[in-house]
Amino acid sequence: MTLWLVVLLPISGAVVLAVAGGRLTRRLHGVIGAGSIALSFGAVLSMATAGRGEGLRATLGPWLPIAGGDLALAIDRTGMPLALMVTGVAALIAVYSIGYLGTDSGTQRYFATLDLFVAAMLLIVLGANLAVVFAGWELVGLCSYLLIGHWRERPAAAAAAVKAFVVNRAGDAAFLVGLFAILAERRTLALDDLGGLSILTSALLLCGALAKSAQFPLHIWLPDAMEGPTPVSALIHAATMVTAGVVLLLRLGGALAPEVLAAAAGLGAFTALGAALAALAQTDLKRVLAWSTISQLGLMFVGAGIGAVFATLFHLLAHAFFKATLFLGAGSVMHATGNEQDLRRLGALGPRLRWTAPAFAAGALGLAALPPASGFFSKEAIAAAALDRPLLAVAVLATGALSALYAARLFALVFVAPAGSAVIRGAHESPRLMLVPLVALALPALGFGALVAVGGISLGVPATEGAPLALTLGAAGLALAGAGLGLLRYRRGPFELLPAGFGRAALAGFGADRALVRGGSWLVGTIAAALDRGVEATLQWSLDAVGRLILRTGARSQRLESGFVRSYEAYLLAGAVLLLAWWSLGVGTGAAR
Repeated sequence: MTLWLVVLLPISGAVVLAVAGGRLTRRLHGVIGAGSIALSFGAVLSMATAGRGEGLRATLGPWLPIAGGDLALAIDRTGMPLALMVTGVAALIAVYSIGYLGTDSGTQRYFATLDLFVAAMLLIVLGANLAVVFAGWELVGLCSYLLIGHWRERPAAAAAAVKAFVVNRAGDAAFLVGLFAILAERRTLALDDLGGLSILTSALLLCGALAKSAQFPLHIWLPDAMEGPTPVSALIHAATMVTAGVVLLLRLGGALAPEVLAAAAGLGAFTALGAALAALAQTDLKRVLAWSTISQLGLMFVGAGIGAVFATLFHLLAHAFFKATLFLGAGSVMHATGNEQDLRRLGALGPRLRWTAPAFAAGALGLAALPPASGFFSKEAIAAAALDRPLLAVAVLATGALSALYAARLFALVFVAPAGSAVIRGAHESPRLMLVPLVALALPALGFGALVAVGGISLGVPATEGAPLALTLGAAGLALAGAGLGLLRYRRGPFELLPAGFGRAALAGFGADRALVRGGSWLVGTIAAALDRGVEATLQWSLDAVGRLILRTGARSQRLESGFVRSYEAYLLAGAVLLLAWWSLGVGTGAAR
């Protein structure tokens, strides 16, 4: 029952807010929304402290009439740490939202959707079969659409929500076809009974994961999703939505075809490097973090693709802490400066934001993978797992160096560089409801990695051996070099580090958005035009055929209309003979009676 409470508590919060929220105050909306998620975290924590971290299963009953179609939850080897992360981080973000949206008129809708969002992610993490996982999969897509478009009166927010919804529908369609393929191959949706799936089925499931986790070429929706409220960005990037694809790969384990896993690792490495370069050129505070998330998820795909479950899970959890810290810190900066997001207009905020600045620095250290921050140990674990694949290992290390460079650039332009505009003069620290969750997340952003790598905290999966000393020193050296270069170059203000043409291309995401949108529009237009021509031709042929049939029938029936009375008498006689024959044979006896 405790396992079901983990999911039902946030659902109950969403229902209460949806039904009775109109009669409650904005503050009560936040209390109910954050409180239900916090209670869910308490339920997960109670199971963890009781040592029930694996093998626990709870079934409400049959749902779909197929094998593995029960409405059931289960804790597997990755479920407990993920459930703790989702509920814990989401609860802090919900508390932060109370202060961030203090005067917003849509708090009832916001917190109801937020609770449903968390419940949906928990279904992905805890679902005992792919039917329950897919239900959560679709719900997170719906909730992300609603939350990204929370300020729907803004055209950019409404467009971003639609874009996220449409791109993810492409991946979800592939995932659904993959489920049907699994039923055809295995006759079950139970995660424990999948076995080795075919290349085609595995590729379909990978497409679903690529869209949810914003990996190339289905990454184009995530930068635009920054139009939503900043706490929503924190939730999507840290604890829900974009981590769903990585969670799916972790839960499927060895069921996916090796060729598809290798493709996932290659796509992840390519995405990680490209997105890191794009992040280095961004001038919008939140878009730097968005491209950073795409890059860090690419590293997780590398880990999942090579079968490094511990390293992937480690980095997923570490990333949740430091990315949530960075987004909430960005929200605090925007709150202090009247929603200013242009890095060229910020700067000199360190002395004015005495709590936000060190918390943001903790998140930046985690992103930069500088020791002893959490990101250092988790990225090192992925690099160590990829040592037998030199190209992947180089990509991981290069991404780490670029991450340190743009993390230092971001911190320097916001807090160290000279003020870029007059908005800095009126900057003020955020209220406690925003600062407490921010500081609470900054602590694990710094210390979580050391607790796992050195302190012996278990993640529920077998830990891998430590990285070679040369790799550790090399990774630390690259991170230090990248961070040092970033601070030196940007402490005095904006500076074009990349060549002009390359920088413009990186700022636009190397044209992937434009190419994919244009290509998709051309493909849909071509198919629609072909269907239109086919339907028009078929309809015209059908009308012509009906016309010809009428003309031929009329021409032949004209022959019966001779105008001679003897012909009509012959027709009547023939009809009478047929009726008499019908009755005489007894065929019409029942009808006559």
